[in-house]
Amino acid sequence: MNAHTRLSKAACILSICAAVSMPAAAAEKEPDVAAAASRVSWIVAHRGASLERPECTLAAIRRSIEVGATAVEIDVRTSRDGELFLLHDATLDRTTNGSGEASSLLLADLQKLDAGSWYDAIYEGERIPSLKEAAAACKGKVDLLLDLKEQGEEYDRKVVGVIREHGDPSQTIVGVRSVAQTQRFREWLPEAKQLALIPEVGDIEAFAKAGADAIRLWPKWLEDGDQPAGRVRATGKLLHLNGTTGSLDETLTLLRHRPDSLLSDDPGRLRASLELAQRIKLPASSKLEWTQTNLHEKSFLNREYEMMEIPEELIGLPRIAFDGGSGGNVILEFLQPTVIFAAFEYNDSGGWSFSNGASPKEQGWQKWGDRTYRGSSNPGTDGKAKYAGLWYREFKEGQALSGLPGWWVCLGISGLETARKMDGFQEGLTSDTPPVVHRFSHVEAAGKTRPLHTADFDSADSIAQWQERKRKQFVEEMLFPYAGTIAVSSGDQEEKADYSQQEFQVDLNGERLFRFFRLAPLENEEPAGKEKQAAIVCFMGHGKVSQILNEEESYQHACAAHFAREGYIVYAMENIGMEPGADTHHDLNRALRLEGRGWYSLLFAHQRILLDRVFSDPDVDVNRVGVAGVSTGGLLALSAAVMEPRISAASVQGIFGSMRVSFIQDRDRHCSCGAIPGLLPEFDLPELALLVTPRALHVSNGADDGFSPAEAERCLNLIEPIYRKAGGKKPFFTVPEGGHAFALEPATEFFRQHLK
Repeated sequence: MNAHTRLSKAACILSICAAVSMPAAAAEKEPDVAAAASRVSWIVAHRGASLERPECTLAAIRRSIEVGATAVEIDVRTSRDGELFLLHDATLDRTTNGSGEASSLLLADLQKLDAGSWYDAIYEGERIPSLKEAAAACKGKVDLLLDLKEQGEEYDRKVVGVIREHGDPSQTIVGVRSVAQTQRFREWLPEAKQLALIPEVGDIEAFAKAGADAIRLWPKWLEDGDQPAGRVRATGKLLHLNGTTGSLDETLTLLRHRPDSLLSDDPGRLRASLELAQRIKLPASSKLEWTQTNLHEKSFLNREYEMMEIPEELIGLPRIAFDGGSGGNVILEFLQPTVIFAAFEYNDSGGWSFSNGASPKEQGWQKWGDRTYRGSSNPGTDGKAKYAGLWYREFKEGQALSGLPGWWVCLGISGLETARKMDGFQEGLTSDTPPVVHRFSHVEAAGKTRPLHTADFDSADSIAQWQERKRKQFVEEMLFPYAGTIAVSSGDQEEKADYSQQEFQVDLNGERLFRFFRLAPLENEEPAGKEKQAAIVCFMGHGKVSQILNEEESYQHACAAHFAREGYIVYAMENIGMEPGADTHHDLNRALRLEGRGWYSLLFAHQRILLDRVFSDPDVDVNRVGVAGVSTGGLLALSAAVMEPRISAASVQGIFGSMRVSFIQDRDRHCSCGAIPGLLPEFDLPELALLVTPRALHVSNGADDGFSPAEAERCLNLIEPIYRKAGGKKPFFTVPEGGHAFALEPATEFFRQHLK
């Protein structure tokens, strides 16, 4: 599986919990989600099913038809010999093995190129289709949406000619980009529908008057409210919105504007999202994620267990996934008749069975004949494959699913129409279930987003005064108050290929507290007359100090060594409780909590000691000092910049967002030590970031990080106006591929710019 495919799959699985939190700009009125989902009549496959197949190819078109798209969007260009072909980009470089301007080649030469291998090797030999081929492939099966990449009467006449000869005008949607083009196609191809790809919001009424059937709005035009969508509805035209992944959270956000048409790179997922939104009242706090049933999909969120054998009828059905062992927390309320397919009784531990050994039948479930499920969680016994029985249960509108075992697998959610087509399914075997009791959730209430815990600022001066007061408060309340004499002594020194590494020990009253390391490029070790150097302080995350110093394959990627090789003087601090020997930071944390402190209070105190050392280093240019770290190190980098106003730039990685939101809504992905006594509400991470302004700040949260990129971006948008009012620039934000790891390249570029 290539990187594109892996990213596509990762983008497809998004939390229902995240899905129900909507942008503040659209929060005036909660829409009827089910009604909004049922309103969508066009499901448009963007460049075909472009998350599953190479875009704008016949393979992508065929896949769109298979997954139930109502229309396939393609991009139409003209070859050197006047033939129409499919390609999004003006050049060949990105999606073929060719290069240069696509329209400069003859169609025959274009079709000699490989348009599939860039996506995945299994599509080697996939060609650039002509419009004739695409029209024939869609005729009688799906509507064809033409994104017309060129303008002019001659081009438009060619499009009309191909559609009349090889396609079906009544199954064509013309994506028009000018009022004149709208009028031409209304005259020349009146049977076709038209989607106005308007250049700006002010063009809505003009395109509607010219005869377009639907108007496309970019989601960014709706960030400040629903008014543009209201203007489209006032014309009586259909409203079209573009999505990308078709994921549930994205779909719910778009549904707030009550569109008639939605576009997605993954039309199958979009279709399932719309069905799910009509079928289930989505829970606001359960840790559930929506995915699809497929071979080799993960059966649980927190385990690497895979689905190995599944009945063919269930492949592609939407399902819910949850952490293994937490199945008893699942509650789903149904808005219309629904059938759930599930696997129970997979082993004899009791976890896969209902309480007191009760049969699923006693709980209203029906055995689905001899159908079985097998996964890698229980692959076999005595050398033989082990299977779980498959059960189904029909729910009426208003009923709820609850009271399940801790371990079970949801293998499909369908309506009655789909279930009726399955051999062995018997309709009408519903049973009554006790109504769900809705209790006030303190956890849910605590995890809701809240306003910034700041004063109202009317000027940069008022921000600076607030910062000075809060910085002093942070030092007094958050740092462990060591009493006694602090001494620093040097230890072992190593010569690396490009830099030297010196160890130092910090003692309190003669007893070891922690170590830190100083890395210096060898070229900077000249004795006399050398220039002062920029410095970066690297704080380690969970793990061993060796990860930050020399283990490039660790999640910390030996970032200290990397910056030393880049020419910086680098300081790296060991985290007490993780070095040396066994990991005792949880024990330290529990002991200190008895007095209202925690493990981080020790680290905050230690970094203050280290920062004093950095700024007294005669080789360091105190006007060019940066801090960086991932995970715990990211929080330490942020707090270091808070405590020390002489720090010029901070790269905070893997841990930016609201601590309250991330640790409560997604607490299973975080270490319990991160619930820092005394931090909230005064010093949540957005408030800490405001203590850094107007200095440079880089925030990097990985795509699969415990602090999600969406949460980081929400908080950055929250603080940006104050950042700018203080005279700073908007924080630099990056989303690296994968999850919890130090992103070297964006951090390096950030420090090059800000530690010049």
